Amino acid sequence: MSDMETPETIEKEDMLTESEKKALVALKRDEAAALRRWWQRLTLPPQVLKALTPQPPLPRGVRAVLRRCDSAEAAMLTQGFRELWAMLPEATKQTDYRDEKLQVWSCIALIAAELREEKKGASLALRLGQQKEQTGKPLMSELRFQQLLSCPTPEEFIQRLRRALALADKKDVSVVLLASVISLWWREHRGRLSAKPTQRLGFVLANDYFAATSRYSHRGD
Repeated sequence: MSDMETPETIEKEDMLTESEKKALVALKRDEAAALRRWWQRLTLPPQVLKALTPQPPLPRGVRAVLRRCDSAEAAMLTQGFRELWAMLPEATKQTDYRDEKLQVWSCIALIAAELREEKKGASLALRLGQQKEQTGKPLMSELRFQQLLSCPTPEEFIQRLRRALALADKKDVSVVLLASVISLWWREHRGRLSAKPTQRLGFVLANDYFAATSRYSHRGD
């Protein structure tokens, strides 16, 4: 048996939680499973990775190169992105929107490379709405959160996502839910707004963020 995994075998391993399956607004399940495996190979220590897959870790330095990229176009030229693209299902790559898919997935690669510890089922917005122990305020202020919602360009979106992950200490976020948000932003940036309000970027992010803040904002009432 080959030690290399295909998108089909990755999907059979059922690497996604039930809550993640329901929340993948702009990502297919086989894409999400392939992304999680790639992130594990990119980030996890060899001894931890060995318990999850026979595939080896990606070479040292691959993650650092991605983290130095300042645009999706720059990330597209890296080994890290090429490894991710190779793991994605063929249906993702063979599409009329191939150029857009390249941009989306290179953006996903450079942002996912920032995440150092994952928590399955936890969205970035939920994490940003959590309370700081020192101040009692959310990790990201409501003003900055609104700015994240209204990014007009890919460059600004990347910059604000990186800042958001830094505020979250780059941990306790699901890499697949993070990727779904990125894919959704690109979809709307291209003018393809969902007919369902609950599947639009503003609702998806705000729903989780304010769900988190509401857990502690009324304690003193």
